[in-house]
Amino acid sequence: MQMPSLAIAAIIALGVASQWLAWFVRVPAILFLLAVGFVVGPVLQWVQPDQLFPSTLFFPLVSLAVGLILFEGGLTLRFSEIRETRRVVLNLVTWGGLVTWIGGAALGYFVMGLSLQLALLFGSLIIVTGPTVIGPLIRIVRPNAAVSNVLRWEGIVIDAVGALVAVLVLEAIILHSRNESMLTIALLLGRFLFVGAILGALGGLALAWLLKRRAIPDFLINVTALALLFATFTLTNFLSSEAGLLAAVVMGIIVANANVPDLDSLLSFKEDLTVLFVSMLFISLAANIELGAFLSVLSWRTLVLLLVVIFVLRPLDVFLSSIGSRLSLKERAFIAWIGPRGIVAAAVTSLFAVRLKAAGVSGAGDLVPLVFIVIVGTVLLASLTAKPLGVRLGVADPDPQGFLLLGAHGVARQIGEALLGEGLTVMLADTNSFNVEAARAAGLPAYFGSLLSDRSDDQVRMAGLGRLLALTSNDEANALTAVKYAREFGKANVYQLAPNLRQDGAKRLGGDRRGIWLAGEDLSFNVLREMHEAGAVIEKQELSEEYSLADYFEEYGGRAVPLFLSSGKAVRVVTERTDPAREQSGAVLALVSPA
Repeated sequence: MQMPSLAIAAIIALGVASQWLAWFVRVPAILFLLAVGFVVGPVLQWVQPDQLFPSTLFFPLVSLAVGLILFEGGLTLRFSEIRETRRVVLNLVTWGGLVTWIGGAALGYFVMGLSLQLALLFGSLIIVTGPTVIGPLIRIVRPNAAVSNVLRWEGIVIDAVGALVAVLVLEAIILHSRNESMLTIALLLGRFLFVGAILGALGGLALAWLLKRRAIPDFLINVTALALLFATFTLTNFLSSEAGLLAAVVMGIIVANANVPDLDSLLSFKEDLTVLFVSMLFISLAANIELGAFLSVLSWRTLVLLLVVIFVLRPLDVFLSSIGSRLSLKERAFIAWIGPRGIVAAAVTSLFAVRLKAAGVSGAGDLVPLVFIVIVGTVLLASLTAKPLGVRLGVADPDPQGFLLLGAHGVARQIGEALLGEGLTVMLADTNSFNVEAARAAGLPAYFGSLLSDRSDDQVRMAGLGRLLALTSNDEANALTAVKYAREFGKANVYQLAPNLRQDGAKRLGGDRRGIWLAGEDLSFNVLREMHEAGAVIEKQELSEEYSLADYFEEYGGRAVPLFLSSGKAVRVVTERTDPAREQSGAVLALVSPA
């Protein structure tokens, strides 16, 4: 393809197709994106970014895209949510990162024969594990909360730390090649840290100030944030080379923790752009690899390097970082197994290779294929083995029975507390901040936002959750959420309230376009609300052969709505398909109005 517009259209189309295919087969999209990029680039030579676009244009665009990805990652990093795993995550991104850096440098120097400078740079480039890969894996495996938190937060924080270390090493190499004194190098590196942190903080504070005072109309919030990010990123890079990476993360973290309004809308917009940029970046960067350079590094030495990174450095990193933590041995083993590299490693490596070649550093061409081999190897291993290994180790529930509740109003909170009392995991979700705060005050985990947003897939802690209860007053939202989570939980595990009006069109929806009616087709949100306002509470009643659920219905009549059937550790949902006469054991949990 010679026409840039045709090549760009093809890259976007292939990226979207790869993302859809990854969603369909439930694996991280990076596998298909890299495969497609390698096929259309080095193999078939249909797309050649280095010939279509001059490096003066291509790599600045790549740099801006990476800045946006890091900013979006920073927006999800709230200090209040990291307290539980603060110590382990801090160790992983400091001492653990140091272990990977030194070990990777030793492999590059002794095994691959890189110069000491390039070996140190290679070690810094493989520090990062990307949230763009970790997020999909967590959604697929659904490990317990401790494992999920560590992997998720490490993936976000290590991107910034790893990029920072890599930039520092790169600057030291380039300055050393110019015979600069160590004092000059130290001053320039100090300027990198100072400029990146200060301008990132100023950009974050400026955006937070504008959002808090609603100085921007709603239709301009997203584009204003994007413009301010790119301006901050570019100015920072102008003052100190590559310091924009640090500024982007700092800016995102400040906005995320400033308690600003409209953050959900901003995150949703940035997520859409991130998906698009990640798709284009992976395909473009993979297509830009030289086939000869890639084949030249393939040997038994490459296999040794990959095996040591996966089976020695990562486990050593995790086990040293988790000393003294509450993580069990099996949890540590699973975390040690999951260390895929992502988009930041790929993009930063490609950017640095160009700068090293321009500076006349020999051997720089080997960095890109080596890092891409580590990316492909670690992602492939994690994607194919994470789910069965998690189940085998007992850190991922093969049959999660917890409930995700759409709605955090008064009745939903009662239901959540009853399910917690039965030993089940629950998570409430609502777009009403008052309801969410009330749920959290009652000790219930709660998510503020819409479950219909793609961003919720990364924000909601899915560990232990396997069933959905859609309990809102919006019948369409209940049905759409049930359809969305039917793929995640299975059609038999998504339940919703019946429509408020019997003649409502949603009443006639087929079973494939809605959830199963909770407690039958007569329980609507209006019924729940009326019962709650009348003082209804959830009560538990034992069942037996002499006193079945049918007898319970007969005794209580319309003032009781059976919701769940509890037997030992198992809790089943009462639905339109439940036969009351057959339920003769365990106990029933019902919402009962005062006599």
